[in-house]
Amino acid sequence: MEKGKRILVIPSWYPPDGGYFFKEHSEAIQKMGWQVDVLVNRLVGVRKLIQAGVSALRPCRVGEENGLRVIRSSSMKLPGSEKQNILNWTRHTRRLYKSYEQQFGKPDLILAHSVTWAGYAAFLINREHQIPYLIVEHRSFFVWSTEKARQMVKPFYVPFFRKAYGHCKKLVLVSSSLSKGIEALVPDVKTRSMVIPNMIREDMFLPPAEPRHTKPFTFIWAGRLEHVKGLDLLLEAVKLLADRTERPFRIRLAGKGSLKGELEQQAVRLGIAERVKFLGRLSREEMQKEMQRANCKVLPSRYEAFGVVLIEAMATGLPVIATRSGGPDSIINNENGLLVEAEHIEELAGAMEQMMLHIEEYPAEKIRGNTLQQYGHTSVMEQYNQLFFQVLKE
Repeated sequence: MEKGKRILVIPSWYPPDGGYFFKEHSEAIQKMGWQVDVLVNRLVGVRKLIQAGVSALRPCRVGEENGLRVIRSSSMKLPGSEKQNILNWTRHTRRLYKSYEQQFGKPDLILAHSVTWAGYAAFLINREHQIPYLIVEHRSFFVWSTEKARQMVKPFYVPFFRKAYGHCKKLVLVSSSLSKGIEALVPDVKTRSMVIPNMIREDMFLPPAEPRHTKPFTFIWAGRLEHVKGLDLLLEAVKLLADRTERPFRIRLAGKGSLKGELEQQAVRLGIAERVKFLGRLSREEMQKEMQRANCKVLPSRYEAFGVVLIEAMATGLPVIATRSGGPDSIINNENGLLVEAEHIEELAGAMEQMMLHIEEYPAEKIRGNTLQQYGHTSVMEQYNQLFFQVLKE
């Protein structure tokens, strides 16, 4: 079988609304010789609609974005009606697919990023057009390590999950930690599941040109300012560490979210505001520079599907500290960082102190080399290459 077969990627979210990994993943697939198109249906909220007017609800349009053919459209997000929004989004995605097929013909394979809700849309398209599809699952709530994570799977989600997972050719999990929740809901998908980790762009997250300085010792965090990411725990750990060490250190937080104001107030209340810097959302290039200036990456999540920010940091040579929260359990080892129990503030502070005292035990060149060997796009994409051949041959 020759390459040149066409793969249609349907992401559940996509730039500019996050999903930069989906974009880079699609570009990497195309570089292997497959023809890749991306179908993007963007949900537009009422506030955005008021600001931009009806022009925000754009009809189907086709453009080239960094070598990919991207078919975009927008649909309105209704306030207070999640189930109806799911149905509307998937219905609109089906209509967008029909426009796509009329212009370019049927793809050979659909790759849906996450069951919510691209995976369900792929199921609907498969039922109508008989196009095989894969789902790549990224949703951290399937880790099911806490009751909070289990509660995020609302009962009305489950029929959607069973249809989407029940008819996909293969389910790709970004880490084995996701299997527990998914198999509890859809047991028979186990025979069609496999693990392929997320990838790192080898040309983007690079080590610094000059050696890193350790005064002040700089911890970096990146993600959403939300409860699941454990930033409240991290600030408590910073307070503990500040009370017992005279070594200068600081922590820089990159990202935005609903808890920003609350976390800023917590830092003031704990008396550590001068050590904590809220950076807001950063571009990929800005994030690389922050990592190159830092000494250690820390990720205190309550549960985590994978932890792309960990391998991005490790690609720049940074050691990492993370919680046993799912994905990080299979990423971190004695040579690249430290694992602590989730929601254990004392243990987190101890790991941060240990890292400050023993940073020389984590050589940057070795961390980067091992990271690229396991998570570099060349290695990861070859696994996808073989998977695509297998599915299309079947």
